[in-house]
Amino acid sequence: MMPKLNKNYLAMSIAAAMLCAPSMAVSADDSGYQLKTKSRLVYFDREYENPAKDRTQSAFSITADWTTPQYGGWIGIGLSPYFVEDLGSDGLVKADVLTVKDGEMSGFALLGQAYVNLTPVNGLAIKLGRQTHKSMLLSSSGSRAVPNTYQGVNALYKPMKGLSVCGAVYDKWSARNDDEFVGFRTDQTDEGAIDYISVIGLKYKFDAFTVETEYLNSKDYLSKFGLRGSYLTKFDGSSLKLSAGVFTSSDDGELFVTAAENGDLDDEDRDGAVKGETRSDNDGMGVYAEAVWKRNNLQLSAAISKFDDIWIEDNFAGDHGRNPFPTRSRVGPDLTNANETVAKVSVIYNWQDLVPGLTTEIAAAQGWDAENSVDPALGTADEDWKELVVTYKVPTVKGLKFTGVWHDYNSDEVGNVDGVKEDETDIRLYLDYSYKFNF
Repeated sequence: MMPKLNKNYLAMSIAAAMLCAPSMAVSADDSGYQLKTKSRLVYFDREYENPAKDRTQSAFSITADWTTPQYGGWIGIGLSPYFVEDLGSDGLVKADVLTVKDGEMSGFALLGQAYVNLTPVNGLAIKLGRQTHKSMLLSSSGSRAVPNTYQGVNALYKPMKGLSVCGAVYDKWSARNDDEFVGFRTDQTDEGAIDYISVIGLKYKFDAFTVETEYLNSKDYLSKFGLRGSYLTKFDGSSLKLSAGVFTSSDDGELFVTAAENGDLDDEDRDGAVKGETRSDNDGMGVYAEAVWKRNNLQLSAAISKFDDIWIEDNFAGDHGRNPFPTRSRVGPDLTNANETVAKVSVIYNWQDLVPGLTTEIAAAQGWDAENSVDPALGTADEDWKELVVTYKVPTVKGLKFTGVWHDYNSDEVGNVDGVKEDETDIRLYLDYSYKFNF
């Protein structure tokens, strides 16, 4: 059994590294001090089939990522404070880009990242402390004012060209709309009930082939496995990338009880089930295939996913997981329900020849034959979504970018399928400005 991370040890490690930093030798040629700042104006307008859920929120955020060089060639420090200011909100009080305190929407401040970066041997990098994470099954989302971050240890090892091995263990996290780090939990437990989240993965790239695999364990709650591969063929003036993958999710301990995953799993419909008490089960699996064709400024893609039992996206309560299927959208729902088949097409065009900096994406997906995860007789559904994304990088101002997202989701449900949601239309606007200082 892996021990629970000690928060006092984390704090002492970071403090010790900061105190020792000035006394460590850095050569005159070292110029590794960096400060990257990012400001964001963000606006959400969400409209639902039930008007009581409608809401708008807007905020201004600043993140500042400060990193040092590797003192002595093996230890460095990173700090990233987050600041989010409330610009306005209306409608249902719920945390989207803002946090909720005492029933009121508000901005917040947080030391989002604070880590020691160790490079003890060539090819090995270790981060200890608060940090962002991005891998196949766990990710720090960038769709709000600031990203969600994790507290723990993350390691990446590259023993040879094309091969990388990664592993991480986290005991706390801060949601993308929260001002504190808390322990992981399920929908039926208190914070900290899940001791840790761990991931281990491997990626190998050889010429046009890429294969990667990852295993995730949410202690005593849920485990996941993923395997995907791709092959890139280049033609005269164009390219075609073919990829396929298989992903599983399964119950993994005493915390996986009825309604522990309250939003998507239908286990409360089982006869005699008691929320928070009756043991539940999951044996989810999804497979996909995708083709992406690129030529000059145009990219066309088509993908199809097929699911057996429901594949659970959320790794713990409050998480929005990392959906590895190419049939996903930028805005939920997950479209990973029991027996569901999902097809998606998208067109991306870079308008650089006419309007430098402008890129548009039009995408649509259809999901059909989704079933209640306990009994198909209790519910079936079809669902679909459409999306338009406009991105504009201002040519005259380096680091300034506008992104607009329009998303429309609709469902046709008979009976009850928890993973299928009510109709929803989202408009999301972002204005980002990034700047990098070198010292």
